[in-house]
Amino acid sequence: MIHSLRRAGAAIAALIVGLIVVLALSPAANAAAPPDAETVVSNWKKDPLYVVSGSSLTSDQQTEIRDTLEGANSKIYAVALPDGTVTNSNVASYMSALSSAMVAASAPSSTMAILDGTTLYAASTSISREGLAGRLAQLAVTANTGDVVAGMKDFTNRVDMAVKGDRSALDSGSQANPGAGGTAALIGLGALALVGGGGYFLYSSNKKKKRAIQEAKDLAAVKQTVDEDVTKLGEEITAVDTDVTLAGEGGKHIDEWQTALDSYEKAKTQLAAVQRPDEVREVTQTLEDGRYALAVVKAKVNNEPIPERRAPCFFNPQHGPSVRDVRWAPTGGAVRDVPACRMDAEAVERGFDPQMREVMVDGQRRPYYDAGPAYQPYAYGYYGGFGDIMTGMFIGTMMGSMLSGGFGYGGYGEGYSDAGAGDMGGGGDGGWGDFGGGGDFGGGDFGGGDW
Repeated sequence: MIHSLRRAGAAIAALIVGLIVVLALSPAANAAAPPDAETVVSNWKKDPLYVVSGSSLTSDQQTEIRDTLEGANSKIYAVALPDGTVTNSNVASYMSALSSAMVAASAPSSTMAILDGTTLYAASTSISREGLAGRLAQLAVTANTGDVVAGMKDFTNRVDMAVKGDRSALDSGSQANPGAGGTAALIGLGALALVGGGGYFLYSSNKKKKRAIQEAKDLAAVKQTVDEDVTKLGEEITAVDTDVTLAGEGGKHIDEWQTALDSYEKAKTQLAAVQRPDEVREVTQTLEDGRYALAVVKAKVNNEPIPERRAPCFFNPQHGPSVRDVRWAPTGGAVRDVPACRMDAEAVERGFDPQMREVMVDGQRRPYYDAGPAYQPYAYGYYGGFGDIMTGMFIGTMMGSMLSGGFGYGGYGEGYSDAGAGDMGGGGDGGWGDFGGGGDFGGGDFGGGDW
């Protein structure tokens, strides 16, 4: 009897130990559900790093990562979760929920990162190439084994480079601190210095200077283009002013007239504050609002039907709201449906060339949609509020490759080691189509908050 009790006790003890081991080895089984997407996005408005209780990040790590995100040139947000909250099998659905919440909040184009314990996932609407955010996350993880802070700095810098179209974002080696690549790099640079390697520093310095010069040149060109658009709207408002005055009391009660005036003044103020090409989007959004309001004013003073709220004329957004779609193909490109104003629609249907909006690129005039990545925000501001229409319009153009990308993510095996010595490699990357219009967060400024 005593032996039987002992055997039973041993069996129960073994069972308990087994359960403990199983639970210890299966954190995902008891992992809490990730926080509500709307809650995360709401917090991102105030803080780019949302940390969920149970995250493995220390207080110092949180501070460093938060400072890194706040100092980024592009919009990057991160949520730190307890290990096992999401997995490779369900992270896509959660990232999709975050994307939908961002769209609903009218947030700007941005990059989202999920730190699930020590595993990094990423998605972006700031980067045009589908799946590239996941690839950048993988590179950052691989290049910064065992250091979550360095990995997030690396990832942030790569995203900033990718947003600007800098292909060095895909370079191997850590980008955690560009220009100061760690102990091994310092040793290598020291050796170069001993053999007259000062030329390396000259090359690096010249490369940065050339990049800065090109960025300044792109910004000046885009601002000049937008300034022309603002001026054009002002001229049209002046021309309509007489009609509104002649309409007497009726003209004074056209609400859209004040909207047009306000949009013009707001666009001038926004343009004066632009420091980066991506900020142009806000200005062209305002211009689109103003041009539609002006179109309504013209219709009312002339006793004509109120125009439908359609995307601006594809050929030249200065022409205001389109009236219908026409079949058209750029030189050497595929035929697609594009929105056109009445004048351009009739020209295309009769076999003539539309009046294209052209800009200066390296001393030559080119259509705005074929003028390079610096003009992507320009187009987004005008057309981003009209859903999937953007991708269809720009397919087959240089800008098409920048606008057609959706979200991508990458989750990487063991990820960052809490002890700083684990394997950060493994895994892979993936992608999943468009969410919420393929990157269009159009409209509003998220309740006035500073994103």
